[in-house]
Amino acid sequence: MKVERTDTFNNVKRAVPRSEIESLVKDLVRIPSHSQVPTREKEIAEFLHEFLTDEGIDSKLRKVEKDRYNVIATLRGSGSGSSLMLNGHLDTVPPYDMDIPPFTPKVQGGKLYGRGALDMKGGLGAMAATMLALDRAKVDLKGNVYLTAVVGEEERSEGTEDIVIRGPKADMAIVGEPTDLEIQPSHRGLEWLEVHFYGKAAHGGQASQGVNAISMAAKFVNLLDTELLPRIRERKSAHTDPPTLNVGLIQGGQQPSSVADHCVVKMDRRWTPEEDLQQVFKEIYKLFDELKRDDPRFKAELKRDSTNMKTMTHVPNVVPVKHRLVKSLRESVKTVTGKPAKLTSFWGWTDAALLTHFGKTPTVIFGPGGKGAHSRVEYVLVDDLQKCMHVYAKTAMDISGE
Repeated sequence: MKVERTDTFNNVKRAVPRSEIESLVKDLVRIPSHSQVPTREKEIAEFLHEFLTDEGIDSKLRKVEKDRYNVIATLRGSGSGSSLMLNGHLDTVPPYDMDIPPFTPKVQGGKLYGRGALDMKGGLGAMAATMLALDRAKVDLKGNVYLTAVVGEEERSEGTEDIVIRGPKADMAIVGEPTDLEIQPSHRGLEWLEVHFYGKAAHGGQASQGVNAISMAAKFVNLLDTELLPRIRERKSAHTDPPTLNVGLIQGGQQPSSVADHCVVKMDRRWTPEEDLQQVFKEIYKLFDELKRDDPRFKAELKRDSTNMKTMTHVPNVVPVKHRLVKSLRESVKTVTGKPAKLTSFWGWTDAALLTHFGKTPTVIFGPGGKGAHSRVEYVLVDDLQKCMHVYAKTAMDISGE
């Protein structure tokens, strides 16, 4: 039986050569799919759907919002085994002022350059190639293997929310975000917060008659730095990186000769499984109370930034390291790379948390290496694309082939 499975895996590896995976990822990179494109992910979703369909894969486009479609592809098993979902996002951040042509992919020195090459059209291409390889090699599946290519991960996660609500439902899932071939079963939660400060407008020549909202914000930020941040930095997590808080934007006032009657501070809060969202809010409110005691005119309001999520809170992701999926990935990585797999925690936030927490589908992050996600020079390692495809395929054979 072991010899037979080894032969089958060798057939899978031969089914899709490196050059074909590289070509697919280049095609994906060529298609802009960021928030400034009028039709957003429409073109890339149609391309991927047509690509899979032409290969004989059962693929559907399912509308999430106007011009925005998830791609859902299925390899059907006999129904007697566990199902596995491969999940990746179609969208990227905008190119901004990249130092390379963002949508003219180029391979140089084993690196494939372009916007989204790493985050995450490389991982998505490897997942699509996995579906082809399993199909071409005629792998006998007992459970279904799904590919869900989703919209909106870079902003509100509309695509994966749709998967959680409407299916398909899988027993386990892998999100193909870039991990440098490390297995990452956990990450922190993410909350974007806005603090609005309200003062009283006055002429700059009569400033004492006003209440300066910018001054309120300055005192608040100072209190963050001197009181709250030191406490946050002392915390540790058994599952993820430590929690963080970052002040990313301050806006206030109209012009120099006016006392500002409004100012807003926007913050990024990464919270661990040992924390909870109410604690995150209460710590801010406690600072409000302290500032109010010092100055009765202090007035502030805490709001959640609605651009960060649709309806599902961006909670932490935690899958036990002894979970079957983690064990399967470890064995697959060892087989493909010849080296023991590294287990670490993903430093950012991913849709894996929505699948694990709300969808009750334990989800692990695993993807290729590279550098420059969201930056001026972005690339994915071409060798890793093939390695990822082999790891995804072997894991699918283990999870859904038994």
